[in-house]
Formats: sequence, C-alpha cells, structure tokens
Amino acid sequence: MENPDIEMFAAKLVQLVRDQAIHDCYIDISPQAKAPESMRDKSILANSNLDDVKKYLIPRWVDAAIFCLLDAIDNQHIKLLYVTDDGRTVDLNDEGMWEMAGRYIEDNEEGWRVKYSKEAVERQVR
Repeated sequence: MENPDIEMFAAKLVQLVRDQAIHDCYIDISPQAKAPESMRDKSILANSNLDDVKKYLIPRWVDAAIFCLLDAIDNQHIKLLYVTDDGRTVDLNDEGMWEMAGRYIEDNEEGWRVKYSKEAVERQVR
C-alpha cells in the first residue's frame, strides 16, 4: 500500500524540482534566450562539442535542479527537516531564512557551490 505522505512528497519533488529545472533549461536554450550563459549554451549545443557539454552544461543543469529544490524549500512549497551528523534536527524552512537558493547559486566565495564543491563550478558569464 502506498503511503499518501510519501506520494505527496514525490509529486512535489518531481513537479517543483525536476520539472521546473527541465523547464528552466529549455528556456535557457530557447531561440529567445539572450543572456550570455544562454548564448554560450546554445553555441555549445550547436557545435556538438562533447568536452564543452561536460565542462559547462552538465554542471549548469545539475545546478538548476538543486536551485529549484532549494527555492521550493525557501518558498515553503516543500517542508524539509535535516538531521545533522550529531543528531540535531534542523527545520530548513525556518533556519534557511528563505535564502538557501541564493546562497547556493552565488558565484563568489560565499556561494555554497564555490565553497563546498569538489567539482568545477561554472561562474556567470559577464
């Protein structure tokens, strides 16, 4: 028997994180997209350069999904508790102060990707 609470979480996760990230990535490479990152992404796809796809697009699209998850938590669409290594429970909706998505995506030394990732972090094209 399916647990309705788990099913509700699954629906929100898929719709608010996966589907939104896919939608954002489609917009990013649409003909109307003119942001510097979008122009670079479309050029990479047009030239079918696998090294550039691995270097730029895969991290960018993974970041889009993580951003969507954090944004859903920041905006109270998904309520999430995190249990620390020492057993404390942290309510990310309250303790995150509605700033986790922004903290994640910042491309300075305070941004979580720059601060914690062991993989290359693609910084904004300026």
